[in-house]
Amino acid sequence: MLLYSEHISPRLRYVAGFISKELLALPIRVTSDKEAFVTHDGPRINYSAENIPGTFRIIPVPLLSETNISPQNISCFEHHGRKAFFATGGNFPFDIFAASFYLITRYEEWLPHEKDEYGRYAHTNSLAWKEGFLGIPLVNYWLLDLKEALKAVYPNLVFRHPDFKFAPTYDIDQAWSYLHKGWRRNLGAALKELVSGKWSRLQQRLAVLQGRRKDPFDAYEWLDGLHLYCRLKPYYFSSWRPVVRAWTGISRRPVPVCSS
Repeated sequence: MLLYSEHISPRLRYVAGFISKELLALPIRVTSDKEAFVTHDGPRINYSAENIPGTFRIIPVPLLSETNISPQNISCFEHHGRKAFFATGGNFPFDIFAASFYLITRYEEWLPHEKDEYGRYAHTNSLAWKEGFLGIPLVNYWLLDLKEALKAVYPNLVFRHPDFKFAPTYDIDQAWSYLHKGWRRNLGAALKELVSGKWSRLQQRLAVLQGRRKDPFDAYEWLDGLHLYCRLKPYYFSSWRPVVRAWTGISRRPVPVCSS
């Protein structure tokens, strides 16, 4: 498939490659040569403001031709029962290239923003949260819509069969509440709980360390059982090496552990 644009930018190449990999069984080749595009014998996407007859046209917004990062004027609308933005025209009602680039690169997180209590981008600032699609794979739905629109113009176009793989990942800050932390840390914490009058927490700590109660963070047998039942291969991430050693030690089967 050949995609024509008057201006070829790294952003356009990136998102064209992404859509090609996710949707099509053939790569999208990007060109700024109008004559080669017009004479091309095959599926063509006209990503320009110029109307070229006999092609699939998506009218672009400026985002992919820009080189800076600046706030975007975004107004959402409904498309097939789901949110979309960067409305333009042509054979597709919005600039799916620019809209997909905006979401998959987390463009808005590069702009000045309010951070959460952990110093991260607060999800409540995001367009997805404000427009109610935070838990929806919106770009994937857009690609399905694009597939149908392309099929209407190019019925013989071959599309990639979606291959889904679920890989559970866990980012472990603290693998245990009391165990595997050494006697110095536990003694200091216990004295602090004693002085501050946190009797229930002190009793819980002592019960866990004496083996009379399970550590409140110990969900590992349940996780192992779940992974075995669902035939899943989990990945665990931790920046604390004792956590990594202890985790692999209690697991009942080989578990790939990545230390970030």
